[in-house]
Amino acid sequence: MANRGLRSNMKILLISDIHSNIRALEAVLKAEQGSDQIYCTGDLVDVGFHAQEVVECVREAGVICVQGNHDRKVIQRYEEARDTDCPPRDFADLNARQLNPDAIAYLKNLPERLHFAHDRVAYLLQHLYRGYDLIETLAEYDSIWADTPVPEAVSHRAVLLGHTHHPAICWLRNDACWINPGSVGYNRPGDPSIATRYVTIVGGKACIHELEHPACRSRVAIGEEFTRKFCPTP
Repeated sequence: MANRGLRSNMKILLISDIHSNIRALEAVLKAEQGSDQIYCTGDLVDVGFHAQEVVECVREAGVICVQGNHDRKVIQRYEEARDTDCPPRDFADLNARQLNPDAIAYLKNLPERLHFAHDRVAYLLQHLYRGYDLIETLAEYDSIWADTPVPEAVSHRAVLLGHTHHPAICWLRNDACWINPGSVGYNRPGDPSIATRYVTIVGGKACIHELEHPACRSRVAIGEEFTRKFCPTP
C-alpha cells in the first residue's frame, strides 16, 4: 500500500472515464495543475478519437490508474484479426488501430484495483462495483473491503469508482463513503450538462467539480462525428 498518511492537506485529483478525449483531459490537468497525485478509475480509451494521445498524456502526468471495461474491450479488439483496409466499424476498432504496441501493453498491465492511504484516509480504487449498481448498504460496502488491509488510525474509508459517468459522494456511515468523479470524456445521454466532471480531495475532504471548456462534448455529438467521418451517407 502506498501510505502517505503522515503528509497533511495533500491534494488528490480523481478522474475517470476519459474515453480518448484528449482535449477534455488536458483541460482538467490544466485546471488542477497543483495536484500532488492524480488517480483514475479507468476507461482511458474507447468512445473517442484520440486513444494514443490519452495514454501518452496519462503516463507523462504520472496518473495512477486501474483498468476499465472499455480498456479491456479495446485490448481485445487489438488482438483480433482486423481488416484495416475498411473504415473502422466502431470506436473500439478505431482506437485499436490508433494504439501502438507499447500503449496496448500499458493498458494490459493496469491493475483492476489498488489501495492506498493519504491524510489518514484509506482508499480503494476500482472501476466499478457491480455493473451500474450503486453501493447501498454497509454490508455491500464491507464486502468490497473484505480482502483489503486498512491501516490503523484512519479517520474513514473511501471507495473510488467510475463507470456510471454520474458524479457522487455517498456516505453510508461517518467513516465509510464511496466517491464517483463522473466522466472526463462525455456525460450520459439525458444528462442536462455536458460539462467535464471530476473530484478533488484536499486533506481527505472531497469536492465535485464541473468544468466547462471548448472540448465539452455530448455522447450524441461524439457519435454523430464518428458517423460523419467513417460512415458518410452516399
